[in-house]
Amino acid sequence: MNRRAPTFIGHLIGASFGTVFVLVNASGLPSNAAVPLRILAVIAFVVVVLGFVRTVRELRATGAPRPVGFPRFYWMVVALEALALFGGLAVLRPIEPAAALGWIALVVGVHFLPLAGLWPEGRTQLLWIASLMSALGVLGLVLAFTVHDAVLVAVVSGVGSGLVLLGWSLGQSLRTLIGRTFLPEV
Repeated sequence: MNRRAPTFIGHLIGASFGTVFVLVNASGLPSNAAVPLRILAVIAFVVVVLGFVRTVRELRATGAPRPVGFPRFYWMVVALEALALFGGLAVLRPIEPAAALGWIALVVGVHFLPLAGLWPEGRTQLLWIASLMSALGVLGLVLAFTVHDAVLVAVVSGVGSGLVLLGWSLGQSLRTLIGRTFLPEV
C-alpha cells in the first residue's frame, strides 16, 4: 500500500512567508502584474492549507505517528537567522537601504542549509530552496549596491523568493491533494 506525499507544517510556514514576500514586494510592479501575482499567491497559499489539512486528517485516520517536529537544533538555527537578519539590516540600511531585501533573502536562503540536514526526507528540496533564495539574495545585494533601485531588488529578492517558497509548498500540496503516491509503506 502506498501513501500520499504529505504536506507538513514546514510547507505551511514556507507558503506563509512566500505569500507575504509576494504580497508586500509586488507593490513596485505595475498593477496589471502586481494584482494577478498577489491573487495567485493567495490561491497558492489556500491550496497549501488544504494539502496540510488533508495530511493531518490522513495521519489521524491511520493512526500514523506524528511527523518529526521542531527539535532544539531547529530553534538554534532560527535564533541565528534572526541575529543575522537584524544585525545585517542594522549595518546595511544606513549604507544602502535598497540592500535590505537582498540581505533578507540571502539569510533566509542560507538558513535552509542546516535544515536540510535536519529533515533528510526533504533534503533535496531544502537544498534547492537554499540555493535559489541565496542566489536571489546575492543578486539583490549586487543590484542594490550597483543600480540602487529598491523596486528592482524587491522584485528580484522579494517576489522571487516568495515564488520559490510558494512553488515548493504548492508542488508538495498538489501531490498531497491529487493523490500522487511516493515511498511504499514499510
